[in-house]
Amino acid sequence: MTFARRPWTSFLKLRHLIIALTTSSAVVSLVATVYASYRVQREQLISQSLDYNRAYADKLASSVEDFFHGAQQQLAYSAERLAPRMDDAALLEEEVRRLNLQTDSFNSVVVVDMRARILAAAPESLRAQGTVLQDPGTRRVIEAGRPYISAPYQPPTGNLLIFVAQPILAADGRKLGMVAGTIYLTEKSVLNQLLGTHYYRDGSYLYVVDAQRRILHHPDRRRIGEVMGRNAVVDRTARGQSGSQVLVNSQGVEMVAGFAVVPTTHWGIVAQRPLSATLEPIGALMRQVLAWTLPLSAVALLLVWAFALKIAKPLNAMAAAATNFRAGDSDERLRAVSAWYFEATQIKSAMLAGLGVFTGNLRRLQKDAATDPLTGLGNRRQFDLSLARLAERGTPFSVVMLDIDYFKRINDAFGHDVGDEHLRRLAALLEEGLRPGDAACRIGGEEFALLLPRTDMAEAVVRAEALRLRAADAPMPEGRRITLSLGVAEWPGLAPGGPDEVAAVLKAADQRLYAAKAAGRNRVEAGDH
Repeated sequence: MTFARRPWTSFLKLRHLIIALTTSSAVVSLVATVYASYRVQREQLISQSLDYNRAYADKLASSVEDFFHGAQQQLAYSAERLAPRMDDAALLEEEVRRLNLQTDSFNSVVVVDMRARILAAAPESLRAQGTVLQDPGTRRVIEAGRPYISAPYQPPTGNLLIFVAQPILAADGRKLGMVAGTIYLTEKSVLNQLLGTHYYRDGSYLYVVDAQRRILHHPDRRRIGEVMGRNAVVDRTARGQSGSQVLVNSQGVEMVAGFAVVPTTHWGIVAQRPLSATLEPIGALMRQVLAWTLPLSAVALLLVWAFALKIAKPLNAMAAAATNFRAGDSDERLRAVSAWYFEATQIKSAMLAGLGVFTGNLRRLQKDAATDPLTGLGNRRQFDLSLARLAERGTPFSVVMLDIDYFKRINDAFGHDVGDEHLRRLAALLEEGLRPGDAACRIGGEEFALLLPRTDMAEAVVRAEALRLRAADAPMPEGRRITLSLGVAEWPGLAPGGPDEVAAVLKAADQRLYAAKAAGRNRVEAGDH
Protein backbone atom coordinates (compact mmCIF):
# COMPACT_ATOMS: atom_id res chain seq x y z
CA MET A 1 0.00 0.00 0.00
CA THR A 2 1.38 3.41 -0.91
CA PHE A 3 0.56 6.80 0.58
CA ALA A 4 0.61 10.11 -1.21
CA ARG A 5 3.32 12.37 0.18
CA ARG A 6 1.79 15.45 1.81
CA PRO A 7 3.44 18.80 0.97
CA TRP A 8 5.31 20.48 3.85
CA THR A 9 2.97 23.47 3.62
CA SER A 10 0.17 21.31 4.93
CA PHE A 11 1.96 21.16 8.31
CA LEU A 12 2.52 24.93 8.53
CA LYS A 13 -0.36 26.68 10.24
CA LEU A 14 -1.11 30.36 10.52
CA ARG A 15 -0.80 30.40 14.29
CA HIS A 16 2.77 29.10 13.93
CA LEU A 17 3.63 31.90 11.52
CA ILE A 18 2.03 34.55 13.77
CA ILE A 19 3.87 33.31 16.84
CA ALA A 20 7.17 33.16 14.93
CA LEU A 21 6.68 36.65 13.51
CA THR A 22 5.69 38.31 16.77
CA THR A 23 8.41 36.54 18.74
CA SER A 24 11.12 37.55 16.28
CA SER A 25 9.81 41.14 16.26
CA ALA A 26 9.88 41.25 20.05
CA VAL A 27 13.42 39.84 20.16
CA VAL A 28 14.65 42.33 17.55
CA SER A 29 13.01 45.19 19.45
CA LEU A 30 14.54 44.00 22.71
CA VAL A 31 18.00 43.79 21.16
CA ALA A 32 17.56 47.27 19.64
CA THR A 33 16.46 48.65 23.02
CA VAL A 34 19.41 47.11 24.85
CA TYR A 35 21.86 48.28 22.19
CA ALA A 36 20.47 51.82 22.21
CA SER A 37 20.69 51.85 26.01
CA TYR A 38 24.28 50.62 25.84
CA ARG A 39 25.28 53.34 23.37
CA VAL A 40 23.65 56.11 25.43
CA GLN A 41 25.23 54.91 28.68
CA ARG A 42 28.63 54.49 27.00
CA GLU A 43 28.64 58.04 25.65
CA GLN A 44 27.50 59.44 29.01
CA LEU A 45 30.26 57.60 30.92
CA ILE A 46 32.94 58.78 28.48
CA SER A 47 31.64 62.36 28.59
CA GLN A 48 31.58 62.36 32.41
CA SER A 49 35.13 60.93 32.58
CA LEU A 50 36.40 63.52 30.08
CA ASP A 51 34.81 66.34 32.11
CA TYR A 52 36.22 64.97 35.39
CA ASN A 53 39.77 64.56 34.07
CA ARG A 54 39.67 68.03 32.49
CA ALA A 55 38.50 69.57 35.78
CA TYR A 56 41.11 67.61 37.73
CA ALA A 57 43.95 68.73 35.41
CA ASP A 58 42.69 72.34 35.60
CA LYS A 59 42.64 72.23 39.39
CA LEU A 60 46.14 70.76 39.62
CA ALA A 61 47.51 73.28 37.08
CA SER A 62 46.02 76.06 39.21
CA SER A 63 47.66 74.58 42.34
CA VAL A 64 51.06 74.40 40.63
CA GLU A 65 50.65 77.98 39.43
CA ASP A 66 49.83 79.04 43.02
CA PHE A 67 52.90 77.18 44.26
CA PHE A 68 55.22 79.10 41.94
CA HIS A 69 53.62 82.41 42.87
CA GLY A 70 54.15 81.53 46.54
CA ALA A 71 57.77 80.54 45.93
CA GLN A 72 58.44 83.83 44.14
CA GLN A 73 56.83 85.76 47.00
CA GLN A 74 59.10 84.01 49.54
CA LEU A 75 62.17 84.95 47.52
CA ALA A 76 60.91 88.51 46.98
CA TYR A 77 60.55 88.98 50.75
CA SER A 78 64.09 87.69 51.32
CA ALA A 79 65.48 89.91 48.54
CA GLU A 80 63.87 92.97 50.16
CA ARG A 81 65.26 92.00 53.55
CA LEU A 82 68.80 91.38 52.27
CA ALA A 83 69.14 94.44 49.99
CA PRO A 84 70.28 96.93 52.70
CA ARG A 85 72.71 94.42 54.30
CA MET A 86 74.40 92.45 51.54
CA ASP A 87 77.69 92.75 53.45
CA ASP A 88 76.24 91.07 56.58
CA ALA A 89 77.41 87.45 56.17
CA ALA A 90 75.55 86.29 59.28
CA LEU A 91 72.26 87.69 57.97
CA LEU A 92 72.83 86.06 54.56
CA GLU A 93 73.48 82.68 56.19
CA GLU A 94 70.47 83.07 58.46
CA GLU A 95 68.17 83.97 55.55
CA VAL A 96 69.16 81.11 53.22
CA ARG A 97 68.89 78.67 56.12
CA ARG A 98 65.41 80.02 56.96
CA LEU A 99 64.25 79.67 53.34
CA ASN A 100 65.61 76.15 53.14
CA LEU A 101 64.14 74.91 56.43
CA GLN A 102 60.93 76.91 56.82
CA THR A 103 59.07 75.05 54.03
CA ASP A 104 59.74 72.23 51.60
CA SER A 105 59.48 74.64 48.67
CA PHE A 106 63.22 74.62 47.88
CA ASN A 107 65.79 71.85 48.07
CA SER A 108 68.61 74.41 48.22
CA VAL A 109 68.93 78.21 48.41
CA VAL A 110 71.80 80.52 47.43
CA VAL A 111 72.56 84.25 47.52
CA VAL A 112 74.75 85.40 44.61
CA ASP A 113 76.42 88.77 43.99
CA MET A 114 76.74 90.51 40.61
CA ARG A 115 79.94 88.60 39.86
CA ALA A 116 78.04 85.30 40.16
CA ARG A 117 79.88 84.51 43.41
CA ILE A 118 77.89 82.55 45.99
CA LEU A 119 77.79 84.56 49.21
CA ALA A 120 75.66 82.09 51.21
CA ALA A 121 74.14 78.68 50.55
CA ALA A 122 71.90 76.20 52.29
CA PRO A 123 71.97 73.38 53.16
CA GLU A 124 75.53 73.44 54.47
CA SER A 125 76.24 70.15 52.70
CA LEU A 126 76.45 72.09 49.42
CA ARG A 127 79.72 73.72 50.57
CA ALA A 128 79.27 76.21 47.77
CA GLN A 129 80.08 79.46 49.58
CA GLY A 130 82.64 81.46 47.63
CA THR A 131 82.14 79.45 44.45
CA VAL A 132 81.73 81.48 41.25
CA LEU A 133 78.99 80.19 38.98
CA GLN A 134 80.33 79.70 35.46
CA ASP A 135 77.05 78.98 33.67
CA PRO A 136 76.42 81.78 31.08
CA GLY A 137 72.67 81.42 31.54
CA THR A 138 72.95 82.15 35.25
CA ARG A 139 75.04 85.23 34.58
CA ARG A 140 72.46 86.53 32.12
CA VAL A 141 69.73 86.11 34.75
CA ILE A 142 71.78 88.08 37.31
CA GLU A 143 72.46 90.87 34.85
CA ALA A 144 68.82 91.03 33.71
CA GLY A 145 67.66 91.83 37.24
CA ARG A 146 64.17 90.30 36.80
CA PRO A 147 62.31 87.47 38.53
CA TYR A 148 62.96 84.23 36.68
CA ILE A 149 61.85 80.58 36.61
CA SER A 150 64.20 78.36 34.63
CA ALA A 151 63.30 75.57 32.27
CA PRO A 152 63.94 72.09 33.75
CA TYR A 153 67.54 70.98 33.24
CA GLN A 154 69.84 68.21 34.41
CA PRO A 155 73.25 69.33 35.75
CA PRO A 156 76.20 66.90 36.17
CA THR A 157 74.85 65.94 39.62
CA GLY A 158 72.06 64.07 37.80
CA ASN A 159 69.05 65.68 39.53
CA LEU A 160 66.36 67.05 37.20
CA LEU A 161 65.72 70.50 38.64
CA ILE A 162 64.54 74.05 38.10
CA PHE A 163 65.54 77.21 39.89
CA VAL A 164 63.48 80.22 40.87
CA ALA A 165 65.38 83.51 41.11
CA GLN A 166 64.55 86.94 42.49
CA PRO A 167 66.81 90.00 41.95
CA ILE A 168 68.21 91.89 44.93
CA LEU A 169 67.93 95.61 44.24
CA ALA A 170 69.22 98.55 46.24
CA ALA A 171 66.90 101.39 47.20
CA ASP A 172 68.18 103.40 44.25
CA GLY A 173 67.51 100.52 41.84
CA ARG A 174 71.09 99.24 41.57
CA LYS A 175 71.44 95.47 41.00
CA LEU A 176 73.18 93.80 43.92
CA GLY A 177 72.73 90.14 42.96
CA MET A 178 70.01 87.57 43.37
CA VAL A 179 68.53 85.07 45.81
CA ALA A 180 67.55 81.76 44.17
CA GLY A 181 66.02 78.50 45.22
CA THR A 182 66.41 75.16 43.42
CA ILE A 183 63.61 72.61 43.23
CA TYR A 184 64.51 68.99 42.54
CA LEU A 185 61.71 67.41 40.53
CA THR A 186 62.65 63.88 41.65
CA GLU A 187 63.23 64.53 45.37
CA LYS A 188 61.09 65.62 48.31
CA SER A 189 59.56 69.08 47.97
CA VAL A 190 56.12 70.67 48.12
CA LEU A 191 56.00 70.65 44.31
CA ASN A 192 56.95 66.98 44.10
CA GLN A 193 54.34 66.09 46.71
CA LEU A 194 51.74 68.09 44.79
CA LEU A 195 52.50 66.18 41.59
CA GLY A 196 53.35 62.81 43.05
CA THR A 197 50.39 61.77 45.23
CA HIS A 198 47.88 60.87 42.52
CA TYR A 199 47.70 57.12 42.08
CA TYR A 200 44.67 54.98 41.33
CA ARG A 201 43.95 51.29 41.34
CA ASP A 202 42.12 51.30 38.01
CA GLY A 203 45.12 52.26 35.85
CA SER A 204 44.53 56.02 35.97
CA TYR A 205 47.61 58.19 36.33
CA LEU A 206 48.96 61.70 36.01
CA TYR A 207 52.02 62.95 34.14
CA VAL A 208 53.61 66.35 33.49
CA VAL A 209 55.59 67.56 30.46
CA ASP A 210 57.36 70.85 29.81
CA ALA A 211 57.09 73.01 26.71
CA GLN A 212 59.88 70.95 25.07
CA ARG A 213 57.84 67.72 25.59
CA ARG A 214 60.22 66.44 28.30
CA ILE A 215 58.54 64.31 31.00
CA LEU A 216 58.89 66.01 34.40
CA HIS A 217 56.67 63.70 36.39
CA HIS A 218 55.42 60.17 35.67
CA PRO A 219 54.41 57.18 37.85
CA ASP A 220 57.17 55.25 36.07
CA ARG A 221 60.21 57.17 37.39
CA ARG A 222 62.38 55.66 34.67
CA ARG A 223 60.58 57.84 32.13
CA ILE A 224 61.34 61.15 33.91
CA GLY A 225 63.54 63.23 31.63
CA GLU A 226 62.43 61.35 28.51
CA VAL A 227 61.28 63.46 25.56
CA MET A 228 57.77 62.41 24.51
CA GLY A 229 57.24 61.17 20.98
CA ARG A 230 54.10 61.63 18.96
CA ASN A 231 51.14 62.20 21.27
CA ALA A 232 47.99 64.22 20.43
CA VAL A 233 47.53 65.53 23.99
CA VAL A 234 51.19 66.57 24.38
CA ASP A 235 50.98 68.27 20.97
CA ARG A 236 48.06 70.36 22.22
CA THR A 237 49.67 71.27 25.58
CA ALA A 238 52.82 72.34 23.68
CA ARG A 239 50.58 74.80 21.83
CA GLY A 240 49.23 76.12 25.15
CA GLN A 241 45.85 74.40 24.83
CA SER A 242 43.73 72.83 27.59
CA GLY A 243 40.93 70.37 26.97
CA SER A 244 40.05 66.66 26.90
CA GLN A 245 39.96 63.81 24.39
CA VAL A 246 40.14 60.03 23.93
CA LEU A 247 43.47 58.76 22.62
CA VAL A 248 45.78 55.74 22.49
CA ASN A 249 48.85 56.16 24.72
CA SER A 250 52.41 55.01 24.02
CA GLN A 251 51.62 51.58 25.48
CA GLY A 252 48.73 51.04 23.04
CA VAL A 253 46.06 51.55 25.74
CA GLU A 254 42.99 53.63 24.87
CA MET A 255 42.75 56.42 27.44
CA VAL A 256 40.26 59.15 28.41
CA ALA A 257 42.44 62.21 29.04
CA GLY A 258 41.96 65.72 30.42
CA PHE A 259 44.80 68.23 30.24
CA ALA A 260 45.66 71.78 31.28
CA VAL A 261 48.62 74.17 30.99
CA VAL A 262 50.42 75.95 33.87
CA PRO A 263 50.65 79.58 32.62
CA THR A 264 53.89 80.54 34.41
CA THR A 265 56.02 77.57 33.32
CA HIS A 266 54.03 76.38 30.23
CA TRP A 267 54.01 72.86 31.66
CA GLY A 268 51.29 70.50 30.49
CA ILE A 269 49.48 68.46 33.16
CA VAL A 270 47.67 65.36 31.86
CA ALA A 271 45.22 63.27 33.91
CA GLN A 272 44.04 60.14 32.13
CA ARG A 273 42.09 56.98 32.80
CA PRO A 274 41.85 53.75 30.78
CA LEU A 275 38.73 53.64 28.63
CA SER A 276 38.11 50.11 29.92
CA ALA A 277 37.96 51.40 33.53
CA THR A 278 35.68 54.25 32.46
CA LEU A 279 33.24 51.80 30.88
CA GLU A 280 33.38 49.24 33.71
CA PRO A 281 30.12 50.48 35.36
CA ILE A 282 28.23 49.91 32.12
CA GLY A 283 27.84 46.20 32.98
CA ALA A 284 25.82 46.97 36.11
CA LEU A 285 23.79 49.59 34.26
CA MET A 286 22.91 47.16 31.48
CA ARG A 287 21.91 44.51 34.04
CA GLN A 288 19.48 47.03 35.50
CA VAL A 289 18.05 47.71 32.04
CA LEU A 290 17.59 43.99 31.42
CA ALA A 291 16.09 43.47 34.89
CA TRP A 292 13.32 45.91 33.96
CA THR A 293 12.96 44.98 30.30
CA LEU A 294 13.01 41.17 30.28
CA PRO A 295 10.02 40.59 32.63
CA LEU A 296 7.92 43.10 30.72
CA SER A 297 9.01 41.48 27.47
CA ALA A 298 8.00 38.05 28.77
CA VAL A 299 4.55 39.33 29.77
CA ALA A 300 4.15 40.99 26.39
CA LEU A 301 5.10 37.77 24.59
CA LEU A 302 2.57 35.74 26.57
CA LEU A 303 -0.15 38.21 25.58
CA VAL A 304 0.93 38.06 21.94
CA TRP A 305 0.82 34.26 21.89
CA ALA A 306 -2.64 34.27 23.45
CA PHE A 307 -3.89 36.70 20.79
CA ALA A 308 -2.30 34.55 18.07
CA LEU A 309 -4.20 31.45 19.19
CA LYS A 310 -7.43 33.42 19.40
CA ILE A 311 -6.95 34.85 15.89
CA ALA A 312 -6.18 31.40 14.46
CA LYS A 313 -9.33 29.84 15.96
CA PRO A 314 -11.80 31.04 13.25
CA LEU A 315 -9.31 29.94 10.59
CA ASN A 316 -9.35 26.45 12.10
CA ALA A 317 -13.14 26.52 11.84
CA MET A 318 -12.90 27.44 8.14
CA ALA A 319 -10.39 24.64 7.56
CA ALA A 320 -12.69 22.15 9.29
CA ALA A 321 -15.62 23.36 7.23
CA ALA A 322 -13.62 23.01 4.03
CA THR A 323 -12.40 19.52 4.96
CA ASN A 324 -15.85 18.23 5.98
CA PHE A 325 -17.71 20.05 3.29
CA ARG A 326 -21.44 19.41 3.19
CA ALA A 327 -23.72 21.47 1.08
CA GLY A 328 -25.74 23.97 2.99
CA ASP A 329 -24.25 23.40 6.42
CA SER A 330 -20.58 24.12 5.57
CA ASP A 331 -21.55 27.04 3.35
CA GLU A 332 -23.25 28.81 6.25
CA ARG A 333 -20.34 28.10 8.56
CA LEU A 334 -17.90 29.72 6.09
CA ARG A 335 -20.08 32.79 5.71
CA ALA A 336 -20.11 33.19 9.48
CA VAL A 337 -16.33 33.54 9.61
CA SER A 338 -15.12 37.10 9.80
CA ALA A 339 -13.31 38.68 6.83
CA TRP A 340 -9.53 38.43 6.46
CA TYR A 341 -9.05 42.16 6.93
CA PHE A 342 -10.49 41.96 10.42
CA GLU A 343 -8.05 39.18 11.34
CA ALA A 344 -5.11 41.11 9.83
CA THR A 345 -6.09 44.12 11.98
CA GLN A 346 -6.11 41.94 15.09
CA ILE A 347 -2.60 40.63 14.33
CA LYS A 348 -1.34 44.14 13.88
CA SER A 349 -2.91 45.23 17.20
CA ALA A 350 -1.30 42.30 19.02
CA MET A 351 2.11 43.12 17.63
CA LEU A 352 1.71 46.76 18.57
CA ALA A 353 0.73 45.74 22.11
CA GLY A 354 3.88 43.63 22.36
CA LEU A 355 6.11 46.31 20.95
CA GLY A 356 4.61 49.04 23.14
CA VAL A 357 6.79 48.05 26.08
CA PHE A 358 9.97 48.32 24.04
CA THR A 359 9.12 51.57 22.27
CA GLY A 360 8.27 53.05 25.66
CA ASN A 361 11.77 52.14 26.88
CA LEU A 362 13.31 53.71 23.78
CA ARG A 363 11.34 56.92 24.29
CA ARG A 364 12.48 57.09 27.89
CA LEU A 365 16.10 56.63 26.83
CA GLN A 366 15.73 59.32 24.16
CA LYS A 367 14.26 61.69 26.74
CA ASP A 368 17.16 61.02 29.13
CA ALA A 369 19.64 61.69 26.30
CA ALA A 370 17.98 65.10 25.65
CA THR A 371 17.75 66.23 29.32
CA ASP A 372 20.40 67.89 31.49
CA PRO A 373 20.63 65.64 34.60
CA LEU A 374 21.53 68.48 37.00
CA THR A 375 18.77 70.99 36.23
CA GLY A 376 16.13 68.91 34.45
CA LEU A 377 16.15 71.38 31.55
CA GLY A 378 16.82 70.38 27.96
CA ASN A 379 20.49 69.93 27.05
CA ARG A 380 22.44 71.21 24.05
CA ARG A 381 21.17 68.33 21.89
CA GLN A 382 17.54 69.23 22.65
CA PHE A 383 18.26 72.92 22.04
CA ASP A 384 19.77 72.24 18.61
CA LEU A 385 16.86 69.94 17.69
CA SER A 386 14.27 72.59 18.67
CA LEU A 387 16.15 75.23 16.67
CA ALA A 388 16.27 72.99 13.61
CA ARG A 389 12.53 72.31 13.79
CA LEU A 390 11.64 76.01 14.03
CA ALA A 391 13.95 76.92 11.14
CA GLU A 392 12.59 74.05 9.03
CA ARG A 393 9.02 75.26 9.55
CA GLY A 394 9.99 78.88 8.97
CA THR A 395 8.73 79.89 12.42
CA PRO A 396 10.31 83.19 13.58
CA PHE A 397 11.97 83.08 17.00
CA SER A 398 14.30 84.89 19.36
CA VAL A 399 17.21 83.42 21.31
CA VAL A 400 18.41 84.63 24.71
CA MET A 401 21.86 83.39 25.77
CA LEU A 402 22.72 83.95 29.43
CA ASP A 403 25.00 82.90 32.24
CA ILE A 404 25.69 83.70 35.88
CA ASP A 405 28.19 86.49 36.47
CA TYR A 406 31.34 85.45 38.31
CA PHE A 407 30.10 81.88 38.68
CA LYS A 408 33.64 80.53 39.04
CA ARG A 409 34.04 82.58 42.23
CA ILE A 410 31.01 80.81 43.71
CA ASN A 411 32.50 77.39 42.93
CA ASP A 412 35.93 78.41 44.25
CA ALA A 413 34.56 79.99 47.43
CA PHE A 414 31.80 77.55 48.41
CA GLY A 415 32.42 74.37 46.40
CA HIS A 416 30.71 72.75 43.45
CA ASP A 417 27.73 71.52 45.53
CA VAL A 418 26.73 75.13 46.24
CA GLY A 419 27.45 76.05 42.63
CA ASP A 420 25.18 73.23 41.43
CA GLU A 421 22.38 74.49 43.71
CA HIS A 422 22.73 77.95 42.13
CA LEU A 423 22.30 76.35 38.70
CA ARG A 424 19.21 74.43 39.82
CA ARG A 425 17.56 77.55 41.27
CA LEU A 426 18.30 79.53 38.13
CA ALA A 427 16.74 76.68 36.10
CA ALA A 428 13.61 76.98 38.26
CA LEU A 429 13.47 80.73 37.56
CA LEU A 430 13.75 80.05 33.83
CA GLU A 431 10.90 77.52 33.91
CA GLU A 432 8.64 79.91 35.85
CA GLY A 433 8.64 82.37 32.98
CA LEU A 434 8.07 79.92 30.13
CA ARG A 435 5.01 80.13 27.89
CA PRO A 436 3.62 77.17 25.93
CA GLY A 437 6.06 76.47 23.12
CA ASP A 438 9.05 78.19 24.82
CA ALA A 439 12.13 76.15 25.70
CA ALA A 440 14.82 76.63 28.35
CA CYS A 441 18.04 74.65 28.01
CA ARG A 442 21.36 74.34 29.77
CA ILE A 443 23.92 74.28 26.98
CA GLY A 444 27.11 74.03 29.01
CA GLY A 445 28.59 74.91 32.42
CA GLU A 446 26.74 77.97 33.75
CA GLU A 447 25.49 78.96 30.28
CA PHE A 448 21.77 78.73 29.53
CA ALA A 449 19.59 79.57 26.54
CA LEU A 450 15.96 80.56 26.08
CA LEU A 451 14.25 79.74 22.77
CA LEU A 452 11.18 81.96 22.24
CA PRO A 453 9.09 81.05 19.16
CA ARG A 454 7.02 83.81 17.53
CA THR A 455 8.75 86.43 19.68
CA ASP A 456 10.34 89.52 18.15
CA MET A 457 13.43 91.29 19.42
CA ALA A 458 11.59 93.93 21.44
CA GLU A 459 9.48 91.41 23.35
CA ALA A 460 12.49 89.13 23.86
CA VAL A 461 14.48 92.01 25.39
CA VAL A 462 11.58 92.78 27.76
CA ARG A 463 11.43 89.14 28.86
CA ALA A 464 15.22 88.96 29.24
CA GLU A 465 15.21 92.10 31.40
CA ALA A 466 12.39 90.69 33.54
CA LEU A 467 14.41 87.50 34.04
CA ARG A 468 17.49 89.52 35.00
CA LEU A 469 15.52 91.42 37.65
CA ARG A 470 13.90 88.24 39.02
CA ALA A 471 17.30 86.56 39.31
CA ALA A 472 18.79 89.57 41.10
CA ASP A 473 16.01 89.42 43.72
CA ALA A 474 15.91 85.62 44.11
CA PRO A 475 17.53 84.20 47.27
CA MET A 476 20.41 81.82 46.60
CA PRO A 477 22.43 79.41 48.80
CA GLU A 478 24.80 80.88 51.38
CA GLY A 479 22.67 84.04 51.43
CA ARG A 480 24.12 85.20 48.12
CA ARG A 481 22.53 87.10 45.27
CA ILE A 482 23.40 86.52 41.65
CA THR A 483 23.35 88.65 38.55
CA LEU A 484 22.98 87.60 34.95
CA SER A 485 24.48 88.76 31.67
CA LEU A 486 22.22 88.17 28.66
CA GLY A 487 22.52 88.45 24.88
CA VAL A 488 19.47 88.55 22.58
CA ALA A 489 19.12 87.85 18.84
CA GLU A 490 16.15 87.07 16.58
CA TRP A 491 15.47 85.03 13.45
CA PRO A 492 14.87 86.13 10.84
CA GLY A 493 16.65 89.28 11.89
CA LEU A 494 20.02 89.15 10.17
CA ALA A 495 20.69 89.66 6.47
CA PRO A 496 18.85 86.85 4.61
CA GLY A 497 20.51 84.51 2.19
CA GLY A 498 23.54 83.77 4.35
CA PRO A 499 25.06 80.28 4.33
CA ASP A 500 23.77 79.45 7.77
CA GLU A 501 21.33 81.98 9.18
CA VAL A 502 20.46 79.98 12.33
CA ALA A 503 24.14 79.60 13.19
CA ALA A 504 24.54 83.34 12.64
CA VAL A 505 21.70 84.06 15.09
CA LEU A 506 23.31 81.86 17.76
CA LYS A 507 26.66 83.52 17.16
CA ALA A 508 25.09 86.96 17.43
CA ALA A 509 23.36 86.09 20.72
CA ASP A 510 26.60 84.65 22.09
CA GLN A 511 28.58 87.73 21.04
CA ARG A 512 26.02 89.99 22.71
CA LEU A 513 26.26 87.91 25.88
CA TYR A 514 30.00 88.54 25.98
CA ALA A 515 29.41 92.18 25.09
CA ALA A 516 27.17 92.39 28.18
CA LYS A 517 30.01 91.00 30.27
CA ALA A 518 32.51 93.38 28.74
CA ALA A 519 30.16 96.30 29.48
CA GLY A 520 30.11 95.52 33.18
CA ARG A 521 27.81 92.43 33.50
CA ASN A 522 24.30 92.35 35.00
CA ARG A 523 22.73 93.65 31.80
CA VAL A 524 20.94 92.70 28.61
CA GLU A 525 22.59 93.35 25.24
CA ALA A 526 20.62 93.26 21.99
CA GLY A 527 22.53 95.66 19.73
CA ASP A 528 25.26 94.92 17.16
CA HIS A 529 28.80 94.39 18.43
